[in-house]
Amino acid sequence: MPGFEVEIDPEHQHLSEICSAYWATREDGSFAHAVKDLADTFGYPSYKVSKVVSEACYARSVELCCSECGEGFIFRSRAQWTSSARYVDRRCQTCVEAEQQRQAEQRKRADAARAAVIRDHFPVVEDESTPRAEDLDMQEAFALAALLEDAEELSRGVTAPIAQRTDRFTPTTEYDVKLLSLLRDSGLVQLHPSSSPESFVWNDDGSLSDSFYPTHGAYYLTGRGSLDDRVDDYLKSFGKISSRSSWPDRWVEQFPSFWLDVAVAECKAYLVNMLKRHGLEFAPGQKTDDVFRRALKWYSIGQVFYFIWRAAKESAAYRVREKVPAKQAANSAVTRISADVDRAYAQGWQVSVYRRDSRLPLSTLSHLLFVRSLDLDDPMAYSPIDLPVRRPGLELAWSNVDSGAFERLIFQLVVETDGYENVDWLMHTNAPDHGRDVSATRLRRDPLSGHSSQRVAIQCKHWLSRPVRDVDVSSAIVSIGHWQDPPFDVLVIATSGRFTTDAVAWIERHNARGGRPSIEVWNDARLEALLSERPHLIRSYELR
Repeated sequence: MPGFEVEIDPEHQHLSEICSAYWATREDGSFAHAVKDLADTFGYPSYKVSKVVSEACYARSVELCCSECGEGFIFRSRAQWTSSARYVDRRCQTCVEAEQQRQAEQRKRADAARAAVIRDHFPVVEDESTPRAEDLDMQEAFALAALLEDAEELSRGVTAPIAQRTDRFTPTTEYDVKLLSLLRDSGLVQLHPSSSPESFVWNDDGSLSDSFYPTHGAYYLTGRGSLDDRVDDYLKSFGKISSRSSWPDRWVEQFPSFWLDVAVAECKAYLVNMLKRHGLEFAPGQKTDDVFRRALKWYSIGQVFYFIWRAAKESAAYRVREKVPAKQAANSAVTRISADVDRAYAQGWQVSVYRRDSRLPLSTLSHLLFVRSLDLDDPMAYSPIDLPVRRPGLELAWSNVDSGAFERLIFQLVVETDGYENVDWLMHTNAPDHGRDVSATRLRRDPLSGHSSQRVAIQCKHWLSRPVRDVDVSSAIVSIGHWQDPPFDVLVIATSGRFTTDAVAWIERHNARGGRPSIEVWNDARLEALLSERPHLIRSYELR
């Protein structure tokens, strides 16, 4: 017995012969005719035989039956039959589809019941008046405008869920949740009863819990009148004062703090994006927030993007080089950013402003603030935080001295500092000194290993109009190389200005390779810190 019965479709009785031959079996259960032989006999291409047969008939098993209805399983081809073991203890397709239909109907009834519960808990209500932008704090006003701004994200005055928006609400999901919670807690928006049941957390008994997913809910603006009219009225009030020249006085006071919140979110989004491009997943925490807040007090968003780009690249290389886990490599990025920011500030780097990545479009909130309100040509280079470039109280009036006086100041500074001997000043400013304006012997006293000394050359650059570039550093190394009897161990480049990031990178690579002489950097911030301990020099040169 073959273990199945062949049933031919009445409309295909003219194919009964090929169907019977196709399913015919020998006593051992193997098929009697090869497909190629059937193709030759009945005049079909080999690849069409199984298709013709499957449309005209099927084989129903007399042994393998549906566990639910008891009907034998249906097989349309030999391939299905030979793999029939997979049908053991399974249901037939008819029973499976019937069960799926029952489950769909149950879900539909459950969703209808949940929708009724949502309507009861969150009816659309009317308040005394629609909010007006001039009555709100700056963060509330801009967040509400960003939520309601895009007509594509609204339907009859009801917002689409933030998680489903085409354009981002804010730069990060974390900031999305924060601002949505602020708007709801302030009574400016309410959850709309059309919100999906999946937006809420349900108790086991089918009742609503107190929890919900803010980015999955639909919202409407509180107030009076139709929901569409409420949105129109608010956006009109916002449009009248959104320009910086029209801000209320309290917005002017609140702006730096609000800008910093948006800028931190922009930097977090860029960090996550850059690490992801290197195959590293990352979830920003409080340390990330603290690092970016400190960095943005000294640098613009675009400049912080430079530190992020650099740290992401180095973290990816660290993972490959040290074979550390991806999580460890990703977390190291924040530490690298923090260290680079501190070093850049202390050494006075000229930090490049990075452009916005086209793969990370501007959020609606950022667009309203940077473009619509501030009308910035380059938001990435902008910072409203008016802090001194250098540390408070240490700024010096470098323009009060010329190049000769600057060299004399460096000479006196070294002469008066313990640990330096044989200090020599060339005495001819801008002379062909092969890169040496001041030279000295630096003594190192170690109670364990004894004393040692280094021959130090100091090149002075009183440059206020431009920073020290990598080509300037390279040239200084070449020049100092002419002194070989004895050679210098250390080259100090002292400037009243700053170093470009390329110059700092060049110096770091040179020192990492063990290049000689090693290079040290004394920029304006470093000199101001050193001179703050020597007020008599500041007075002598009228630097303050």
